[in-house]
Amino acid sequence: MALSVEPVEIRRAQPRDLDAVNSICLLTGDAGKDASSLYKDPGLIGAIYAAPYVALKGAIAVVAEDLQGVAGYAVGAADTRGFERRLETDWWPELRERYAEPEGDRADWSPDEVRSWMIHHLKSVPDEIVRLYPAHIHMNLHPRAQGRGIGSRLLQAWLAAAGAEGVTTVHAGVSAVNDGGLKFWAARGFKPVLEDRSGGSRGTIWCGFEVNL
Repeated sequence: MALSVEPVEIRRAQPRDLDAVNSICLLTGDAGKDASSLYKDPGLIGAIYAAPYVALKGAIAVVAEDLQGVAGYAVGAADTRGFERRLETDWWPELRERYAEPEGDRADWSPDEVRSWMIHHLKSVPDEIVRLYPAHIHMNLHPRAQGRGIGSRLLQAWLAAAGAEGVTTVHAGVSAVNDGGLKFWAARGFKPVLEDRSGGSRGTIWCGFEVNL
């Protein structure tokens, strides 16, 4: 007997998707693994890495929705530096008021305090990456959606939307310890361009891709 396949819709993200996107960001926030036990504030990591792309205009954001709700997202921007400027005026100021900059020895900070410090001390994408790959993308899937081909569909939908805005190259930053994430991007043509260890022991591997639609 053939197994039934749950329908999945890929569509543009809407403001009503914000809570679900934040939830998925947390569920994948520990280098692709569930970070729920790490943070006292469940919305903090999403506020940094996912929510602004859904809440602010000018981003490119698509979601995958199954019968249980939003199961994944792909978000980003055609102009990384332009979106960074938008965040600086319309997003970070309110978060800096909400999350105080921690004091004392960083070694004693909680994960919430580490992320709060990041909000006050933002690190831009390296110039050599933005120069070659001006657009950027973030993508995460709810555990129930992984291994079902939904990630590939999300990526293609995002690339199509980005291509319509004139994007020809895009980059993705992947945690150096996220082996599954690195394999996903590599399998879809994203090539490692730069490994940056300056942000901490885990580091980031910046991968670039040429859009060909």
